[in-house]
Amino acid sequence: MTRPIGSVGTSTAAFVGLVPGGPLDSPARFDGWGTDEDAIFDGLQAHRLGGALRSFFENGGATAVVVGVDDAGTAGVRAGLVALDDVDLVNLLVLPAECAGREDARATVAEAATFCERRRAMLLVDPPPSWTDVTAIEAALAGGLESAVGTASANAALYLPRLRRSDPAQGGAADVFSPAGAVAGVVARTDAADGVWSAPAGLDADVRGADALEFDLDERTAHALNSAGVSTLRTFPGRRGPVVWGARTLAGADVAASEWKYVPVRRTALFLEESIERGLQWTQFEPNDERLWREIRESVGEFLHKLFRAGAFQGHTARDAYFVKCDRDTVTQRGDGGGDGGDVRVVVGFAPMKPAEFVVLTIRARALASD
Repeated sequence: MTRPIGSVGTSTAAFVGLVPGGPLDSPARFDGWGTDEDAIFDGLQAHRLGGALRSFFENGGATAVVVGVDDAGTAGVRAGLVALDDVDLVNLLVLPAECAGREDARATVAEAATFCERRRAMLLVDPPPSWTDVTAIEAALAGGLESAVGTASANAALYLPRLRRSDPAQGGAADVFSPAGAVAGVVARTDAADGVWSAPAGLDADVRGADALEFDLDERTAHALNSAGVSTLRTFPGRRGPVVWGARTLAGADVAASEWKYVPVRRTALFLEESIERGLQWTQFEPNDERLWREIRESVGEFLHKLFRAGAFQGHTARDAYFVKCDRDTVTQRGDGGGDGGDVRVVVGFAPMKPAEFVVLTIRARALASD
């Protein structure tokens, strides 16, 4: 009997941010925007962290985990990330809006990206406050993304420009705010409607709760930024409000030719790795032999086939869309021909919706050592 592998969630967003009071460094879960925010974090709704959380839910987010910190720098964010290790599953990470303007912002972003690589999550990076026009952005990017923002990780994406919203409480004056919270909501909305393998970008990826952008991008400039690995927001005549128009990871510059160029491809791989690894926990109690390898192939193959039927992969047939390999060739051999003391490697390949080439993953499971 095939042991089923379940799909893990893909849209839990973690927010680390400054709060006016406690609790600090303690995760709090929210399943919507209402009145609980101020009950848990005093005055949260009036601060930037509250604004980012509200944007997440306005744009379709369903589940958020919030960690309050008292410092938007590397030390404070590091404490928040340590607290997030108590959370079972994190898919998206948003940093304090105040982080982008600090001298240690690049080091903070680099540390957050490392956390996301370890936790199979995606970091959404806000643009530095000095990026107020195309000239400033191009000058900052001249030395490369890692130099400009602190990382060129495939587990991170940067979205710009910032958003504008009229504030009735201030007589209609425009409030400019960071886009990461809103984009996290668009990502969650796209996951729910079309699957993690679908790009959270295009005319359907409208940003709700924003009237305009800090500055507009024309087609040529947006294309150049996307080609450099920066994801853009744009406005179009006849449409109300901005839309997400790019889906590049920070490893997605054209010159890098990375297989993790696109956000949905990278997130699909993270989803597969996490789901399969969790779904194979039972293997640690089984002998590392041919029977186990066959059962693993059947379980993983059934999981991938369900995703294929749901439209997750390219290809007219299952053979064109995915493969799974777990046999003597994928297990490191000892000299006596047995297993390597419990290390089982499962090799999975899939043809993402864009591009069409296969992406190959290696997932480790554990088993009892062979006799």
